[in-house]
Amino acid sequence: MDLSSQAILIYALAFASVFIFVNNGWFTVRQWLISQERYYDRVLNYQLLLNVNPRLALVMTVMVILLMAIIGQLIGGPVIMALLGALAFFAPWLVIRHFDQKRKERLNLQLVDGIITIASGVRAGLTLIQGMELLVQNHTGPIKQEFDQLLREYQMGLDLNQAMRNCSNRVGLSNYRLVFTAIEMHRVRGGNSGESLDRIGESIREIQRLEGKLDAITAQGRMQARFIGISPAMLLLVFYFVDPQAVTTLFTEPLGRVLLLFCSALVLIGWVWIQRIMTVDI
Repeated sequence: MDLSSQAILIYALAFASVFIFVNNGWFTVRQWLISQERYYDRVLNYQLLLNVNPRLALVMTVMVILLMAIIGQLIGGPVIMALLGALAFFAPWLVIRHFDQKRKERLNLQLVDGIITIASGVRAGLTLIQGMELLVQNHTGPIKQEFDQLLREYQMGLDLNQAMRNCSNRVGLSNYRLVFTAIEMHRVRGGNSGESLDRIGESIREIQRLEGKLDAITAQGRMQARFIGISPAMLLLVFYFVDPQAVTTLFTEPLGRVLLLFCSALVLIGWVWIQRIMTVDI
């Protein structure tokens, strides 16, 4: 095959690839972009209550992925490009998930104190709404943001029960659902609000005590999961210093790449398996 025939074949394959991508792959990519934009909007604006444009966050994510892939290609070829591209792909999700988890932990820790504040206000003669306003005035952090948002929705004409349901859905924590459901049932059936809130606070405190005890019991298992996840990479690094040529072959030869992919999948399955075993719901 002469040079002109090779060039025609390359152009034909490139045209066919672009045609297939435009007709089939672009729909999948577009659906992924839409789902990512919705995810950013839900987590950043709806859960974390940050005034961030989800489309701007999505554009920045795509630009970082492309930039890291180009840098990887320039530094070490396709393998490094794939690794850096994958890192840039998962990094925003991991960062947002980390902040979301930290915020939920603070919300859980602040819940009992918030209930005590509302109960104290109710026992002093305030209404439930005034007790929530007292919480907003005397607390800081995410619980102040959530109850402030709840009160704003109520002041704009939304029913209090619906505003509490919106807050529990936004927070996504079982303890908050329990509190708001108990308050809603109390508003229907009546009774002493202060005593009811005190009982709810005691129940939440006991649940948190049991959750802390379970965390202490399962700490060793979670540490084993982390060790399983990091040990193959550490062993690969040690083998690289012992026999660099053999380790390099794993990244350059097709069979080596298949073995690396297979081992990575097994490590991921083991880590997820242990995490599921260690996750105990009260």
